Amino acid sequence: EFRGSFLYFVRIANIAEFRTRRHAPPRPGGMASFRQAFFSSPHSRRTFCVAVCAIGVPAALPLVAPSSFALSDAPATNKEKLLILGSGWGAVACLKSIDASLYDVSVVSPRNYFLNTPLLPGVTVGTVEARSLIEPTRRLLPGKPGESHFFEAAAVSVDAKKKTVTCRDESGITAADPSFTLSYDKLVVAVGSPCNTFGTPGVRQHAVFLKEIDDALKVRASIADLLETASLPGVCDDEKRNMLSILVVGGGPTGVEFAAEVHDFLKEDVPKLYPSVKDFVSITIIQSADHILNTYDARISKYAAEKFARDGIDVLTGARVLEVKKNSVVVMDKRSKKKTEKSSGVCIWSTGLGKHPFTAHLQAQVGQNLRRRALSVDSRLRVRSDDETVPANSMYAIGDCADVKSGGEGGDLELVDRATVLFKEADVDKSGGVDKAEFEVILKKLALRYPQIKTLLPIASKAASSSSIKGDSHLQDIMDKFDDSKTGTLSLKEFTKAMAEADSRLTSHPATAQVANQQGEYIAKTLNAVALERKNKTSQTSQESSLTSDDGKALHPGKPFKYTHLGSFATLGSEQAVMELPGDFISTGFGTMMLWYGVYMSNCVSWRNKFLVAGDWFKKIVWGRDTSRF
Repeated sequence: EFRGSFLYFVRIANIAEFRTRRHAPPRPGGMASFRQAFFSSPHSRRTFCVAVCAIGVPAALPLVAPSSFALSDAPATNKEKLLILGSGWGAVACLKSIDASLYDVSVVSPRNYFLNTPLLPGVTVGTVEARSLIEPTRRLLPGKPGESHFFEAAAVSVDAKKKTVTCRDESGITAADPSFTLSYDKLVVAVGSPCNTFGTPGVRQHAVFLKEIDDALKVRASIADLLETASLPGVCDDEKRNMLSILVVGGGPTGVEFAAEVHDFLKEDVPKLYPSVKDFVSITIIQSADHILNTYDARISKYAAEKFARDGIDVLTGARVLEVKKNSVVVMDKRSKKKTEKSSGVCIWSTGLGKHPFTAHLQAQVGQNLRRRALSVDSRLRVRSDDETVPANSMYAIGDCADVKSGGEGGDLELVDRATVLFKEADVDKSGGVDKAEFEVILKKLALRYPQIKTLLPIASKAASSSSIKGDSHLQDIMDKFDDSKTGTLSLKEFTKAMAEADSRLTSHPATAQVANQQGEYIAKTLNAVALERKNKTSQTSQESSLTSDDGKALHPGKPFKYTHLGSFATLGSEQAVMELPGDFISTGFGTMMLWYGVYMSNCVSWRNKFLVAGDWFKKIVWGRDTSRF
């Protein structure tokens, strides 16, 4: 009965559409005429109700929706193509704020989900489940279903001039040709950064990173395996002690929070589940700096170190890991140069960020310094190029793969952003090059306003009013450093290189989820404003005045990106946390931990994640952590 009703419904739809198109004059509202003609029949209305009851509203509604099949008369859109590479904090923030009616949005990422990385240490011991921290990227796409697109693949290369990105499917199941090419009008690079091993032997073979969900699940399985193996009969005490040694390399927020999670697990669950081995487990943090949480206020670092000492967590500061072996780690004290070998059942490596392969490829193509870890971007997060390789306002970089400077006394723009204007100002004789005398004059002038010049060049006097270059010989050394053509003068390209070298001394924004989130929102709002201005077709004079900078390059309307630090958290275990807020304010203890719960649950990108995370916390309190290994 359902099949007959449904086929009759489709037949009536086709007849009604034919009659509508036959008798109605051609006009853009053809689909509306179809609906009016179709629903004018009582039998058609009854048939549609039967279809709704049989297959549901979502399945029946497309049959009369404006975008259904080929019946839609909607004209083709002329929206620009926005391509986003990545599915992390920056990319998702951009997706949530971008207007899909203004752009044809596509997302490319080797993983098809967003990961709430700040809560990742909890997955390693079962405080929260892995599924609770991820949200499918397709659920986060803006606009109506089918209006935006997602491709599970890795970006391999980019042709900035042709505005194309080559991608490759790296999943377990691939097509005959796993590579494909996407074109774009606007490209947002948010590929992130991998962990930095600093070339330490054995790290990739024997240590575990804490960057992806697979890393956390691997650690969780390893800890459960170690506890089960140590509980077997016949295992001697020394073997238990060596086996249950957990080493954490890196005393930053990730390493500290992982150590805190493991401590709570050992304190609350292990005595009940593994009583025979509870006294053999140890946690050691190896930190290269003089104290843990060295990016936080000194009072917070001291508080954390004292609490860990009370909890029995061993903290080695001023130590460097020389090699990671299968069951041990070679450590050298940086002060005494003494080397020791520490046993480890599992070694967690959390020591900073490296460079993504796609970032290195893009740096080479646009002519950036390959020694830099991240892409150099201007104050509006546009990827810099030493020539016209990158068309104006077409490529942006956000998140961990972007090096965004904090700025200095000279204003919002860095020196390299004003290199063309400064070069013209320095070239007094209009010879097309800056000689030694002209270079000295411009350096003295810039040293009064830009602190990065002072850090790059030796100054005779510390007072800004009497800044001068130390000696003629040193000035000649500076000229020789940047004068690649060996002509005795600096060309515009060489002068820009000198300015970029000075800017490299500026402080960069921290590579955190908070920074990436703000950058993603800024990019989305900026692109929305640009599209609206283009759509409104303002006068040519208005466009030039709002989209042009003092060096003649196209700029977006609005202010440059400015990071607003909202504060930093770190959990220390035993329902204790620390918090640092702008204005020299710190908070510690149980109340701060309760605030941490609220803030990090609110940071979940969907209500689904919020309920799952809150449920996991509740389960942990009532029934404890799940130690199953599967």
